[in-house]
Amino acid sequence: MSGLLKKDKPEFALLVTVSSGVILLLMILSSLTGAVTAFDTLVSKTGVDQNLFSGVLKIIGIGYVTEYASAICEDYGSRSTSNKIQLAGKVTIFLMALPVVNALVESVKELI
Repeated sequence: MSGLLKKDKPEFALLVTVSSGVILLLMILSSLTGAVTAFDTLVSKTGVDQNLFSGVLKIIGIGYVTEYASAICEDYGSRSTSNKIQLAGKVTIFLMALPVVNALVESVKELI
């Protein structure tokens, strides 16, 4: 549908692309809640800090959102913007991963 609109009404094609992505995301979220609940149960059994688990989920979400936004930019011919979105996502993931790595190092130090 988006491809047909892109020729005649490019401003609507972008809206259709983003809207279809949001609808698909909402459909997928219902199945993801079960997986998140399973991970939450696993985290509570292991005694890992809940904030670390939350951080990991946010990192995963940032990766998916970055990939989606980058793909939309590429579809509409803006490769440079796509590359900048990917860079911003990678930097954000790196910064958010620092507490997780720090906790991992602390756990290893306790084992030694």
